[in-house]
Amino acid sequence: MRLQTEALHVAFNEEDKRWTLQLRKNGHTATEVFDKLVLATGINKLPLMPRIDGLDAFEGEVVHSAGYKRLDERRATSVITKSLPEFANECLCRPEPFKDKTILVVGLSNSAADTATTLVGHAKQLPRFMEGTPMDHVFTHRKGVVLETIQAFAPWLANKMMRNFLTASTRKAFPELPQDWDLSTAPLPTRAPPIISEHLIPEILAGNITLVKGLKRVVGRTTIQLEDGQELEVDAILFCTGYKADFSLAGPYDPTLEQPQGWVDSVGSNSRALPKLYRNIFSLQLPHHLAFIGTIAFASPAFLVYDLASMALARIWSGQHSLPGMDEMTAQVERQHQWLTSLAAEGTVIPAWVQGAEWMAWADKAAGPGVLTRIGYGFSAWMLWMKDRQLSKVLLDGIPSPHQFRLFENGQTRIWSGARDEILRINSATSDQ
Repeated sequence: MRLQTEALHVAFNEEDKRWTLQLRKNGHTATEVFDKLVLATGINKLPLMPRIDGLDAFEGEVVHSAGYKRLDERRATSVITKSLPEFANECLCRPEPFKDKTILVVGLSNSAADTATTLVGHAKQLPRFMEGTPMDHVFTHRKGVVLETIQAFAPWLANKMMRNFLTASTRKAFPELPQDWDLSTAPLPTRAPPIISEHLIPEILAGNITLVKGLKRVVGRTTIQLEDGQELEVDAILFCTGYKADFSLAGPYDPTLEQPQGWVDSVGSNSRALPKLYRNIFSLQLPHHLAFIGTIAFASPAFLVYDLASMALARIWSGQHSLPGMDEMTAQVERQHQWLTSLAAEGTVIPAWVQGAEWMAWADKAAGPGVLTRIGYGFSAWMLWMKDRQLSKVLLDGIPSPHQFRLFENGQTRIWSGARDEILRINSATSDQ
């Protein structure tokens, strides 16, 4: 591992099947050759800035949430006269420079909730607890299996159950929420991460934050027009509109160079590109020489997912597990693209989103830990239940963690002798929350 090293250029030699990398460190440039290349730049590399008519003429501050989080007040003033492309990748400012100003926050996401609430005086966000338990801890493997089973046979019922649960949880957490607030159109966690904010709803109810329709255009020096025709005077626009991937370093092997027309035309694509990757990891052009880590998203702990993805990649490239033929890999990518395009026709969706149960089943087999067969309802799962009921229950109803992938001896992966104890520790009542 090398820190403070920048990859300037990569090139693949078709003859010897090796990568030539041009690297720079401490001002010195060097060229090195590698057999395989993994791009772990993720899906949130560049700020996603929407095209807004008249934005170049806006004389107030224009900021993306990526920059709002980190830059100090002195640099914040420098962006007032900059055009959008020049500062889109910069870190801009904290709340202090916006004191006593009217701010338009564009977007409705966790970043938007965090940004809007810090602007009214909250220095940090706290995780929402429900009856002493963080909300993300209520999603267990057992509940996932039940929901996936219902989803397979009655998708409408699964969606209704999830909608009812989320609505009830929200109203329980915020009993002051007006009954006429419609929560029935919020995206489900099966297609987008939910918004979890301690302060957003209280600040809306207090009148410190006002919900308005989407930004349509800028019509004056500091005047904006909303989708419903309303015009507002604002001092700054904060874009909390998410991020997009950037695989341009891969050059002609960039998996986003070709895009399905249906995806491009859908409103939910939101100007982001679909990666053309087998299981959202392997390049279809160079599956044995080029892979991508950080391009998988679904309702699951990120570190757990990427740990499993890395294990699968290592076993496949080391020859311990085989990739299918090109026709099968291409067909899987096409199914993935068709599914995402259908979701994008209904609303915004993350390009890296996958069907969690299907992806986990593949990854568990490819990576080799053999966990899923032991925490379901099959023969191996019942054997574990009879042998170690405490562990069996925690794996089914506890907090998912990467330790489970180092738990079972099956001759395919390395185990860790402390995995069981660590799983029980993080699920104990005395564990730090």
